[in-house]
Amino acid sequence: MRLENKTAFVTGASRGIGRAIALRLAAEGATLGLGYRVNAEAAEAVAAEIRAGGGRAETFPGDVRDDDAVRAMVTAAEAAFGALDVWVNNAGVEYEEPVEEIGEAHWDDTFAVNVKGAFFCARAAAGHMLSRKTAEDPGVIINVSSRFGVLGDPDSLPYGASKAALNNLTKALAKKYAPVIRVNAVAPAFTPTELMAHVGEDYVARFRRDTPLQRPTRPEDTAAAVAFLASPDAAFTTGAILPVDGGYTLK
Repeated sequence: MRLENKTAFVTGASRGIGRAIALRLAAEGATLGLGYRVNAEAAEAVAAEIRAGGGRAETFPGDVRDDDAVRAMVTAAEAAFGALDVWVNNAGVEYEEPVEEIGEAHWDDTFAVNVKGAFFCARAAAGHMLSRKTAEDPGVIINVSSRFGVLGDPDSLPYGASKAALNNLTKALAKKYAPVIRVNAVAPAFTPTELMAHVGEDYVARFRRDTPLQRPTRPEDTAAAVAFLASPDAAFTTGAILPVDGGYTLK
């Protein structure tokens, strides 16, 4: 219950890693705001799961690519909860395609969601936190990055480049908002969620072989890392990019 009496907001919370993060933060005692863009039913299902466990959760629609929509989402969450202590930028997109086939639309959308959207959300959340939090009780912003933000990936080049930019954004905002807000990121490796259902067994086998801990990242692994960074246990950590990759990036 490290987050008892705290309120957390997770973007892209309707499925996969975002869902796992929301459930873990709720299990730690937080009240949850669940952001989503289109899948209201799935977001409401996550909220119902949290409520069934005795927690409080509300859903908030909004497109992170739209600054006005983001600000409206933060305002609505503030009206519902009164305060925001933790903000998790989990919403993201990825297009896997050969370098020769990468078009402008996919490139722009990747950066619009993964970088611009994270910035819009962080800025709006920080505007709320700076007037309410203190160095002794700081706000927390956590970005969900990727191993490919460190390694790069020629099969998903815009995604890796966007996550590298997100890592830089994390460090810049950590400097900007200290000591009133701590800003960190988690960088998971391959995670077998719905978004990665197309991945074949050969890929999974290669990933296991190349990972010292010999398995994919589970959504719960990333959720646990986020819970740590959101909690007072990480009180002296800011500007960090925490790998959750079983040692994959050691190579």
